[in-house]
Amino acid sequence: MLTPSRARSLLLIIAFATIYIGWGTTYLANHFLLLELPPFVIGSLRFLIAGLLALTWVVLSGQLRIQRSDWGGILIGSLALIAVGQGALIYANQFLPTGMLAMLYTTLPLWSVALEWLLGERPPLWVIGGLALASSGIVLLMNNGLGHSASAEQWFAGLLVVVATLLWACGAWLLRQRPPFRSSWLSLSLQMLTGALLLALFGLWHGDWQAVELRHISSNAWLWLAYLVLPVSLGVYPAYFWLLREVRPSLVSTFAFVNPVVALLLGYLLLGEQLSLLAMLACGITLGGVVLIIFGRR
Repeated sequence: MLTPSRARSLLLIIAFATIYIGWGTTYLANHFLLLELPPFVIGSLRFLIAGLLALTWVVLSGQLRIQRSDWGGILIGSLALIAVGQGALIYANQFLPTGMLAMLYTTLPLWSVALEWLLGERPPLWVIGGLALASSGIVLLMNNGLGHSASAEQWFAGLLVVVATLLWACGAWLLRQRPPFRSSWLSLSLQMLTGALLLALFGLWHGDWQAVELRHISSNAWLWLAYLVLPVSLGVYPAYFWLLREVRPSLVSTFAFVNPVVALLLGYLLLGEQLSLLAMLACGITLGGVVLIIFGRR
C-alpha cells in the first residue's frame, strides 16, 4: 500500500508526464488544423467544446458550486493562459516551424524565474547566468531560423510568442496567490468557455470567421480537433492547474523545455522539418540555460 508521500510523488510524476507529452503534441495538431481552418476559429472551437464537456460533467456530478473569489481566477486563467497563451501559439503556428515555435515557448520558465526574482526571491549568480544563457540562445535561434529573408509576419509571430509567455507566467503566478477554487472542474469549464469567447472575438477582429463553413471540414481535421479537446484540454489543463497548487510555478513551467523535444521529434518524423547545426546549438544553449534556472530554484 502506498504511503501518502509516495502517492503524492506518483501523482506528481503522472501530472508532469501529462503536461510534458500533451502540450508537446499540440504544435503538430495545430499544424494540420491550420491547413483547413483559421487560427482563432481553431482555438474557439477547441475550448468551446472542451468547456461544454467539462461543464456537463460538473452538472452531472453535482459540482455546480462557485464562490465570489473564484471569478477573479477564472478571468485570469481565461485571458492569460487560454486566450493569449494558446491564441498566440495557434496564430504563430501559421508562420513558424513547429520546432522553432516550441523552442520560443521555453521563454516561459525564464519569465517565471524573473518574476519570482522581482518579487523578492533573489536567485544565486549562476541562476542569473542561466537566464543570460537561455536568453542568448533564444536570440540566436530566432536569428538563425528567421534571418534577413524573414517576413514581417514571422518576426511578429516570434515576438508575439515571447510576450504571450510573459503574460502566461504572470497569470500562473497570480493564480497561485489566489484562494483555491471551490470546484476545480467548474472553474476549468468557465475558464475554457470564457477563453473561447475571447478567442472568437479575436477571430472576428482578425476576419477569421468570414467564409468558414464547418460542414466542409475533413474527417481528419475533426479527429485532430477531438484530440485537442479530449486528451489535451480535458487532460492536460486539470493536471497543470493541480501542479500550480502543489509546486512552484517555475518548476511547473519546465514543460516548456520538454515540449520542444517532443515537437522537434514529431516535426522531423511527420513534417520533414530540418534543423541546422547552428539551430541545434541554439536549442542546446537555451535548454542548458533553462535547466540551470529551474533546478537552481527547486
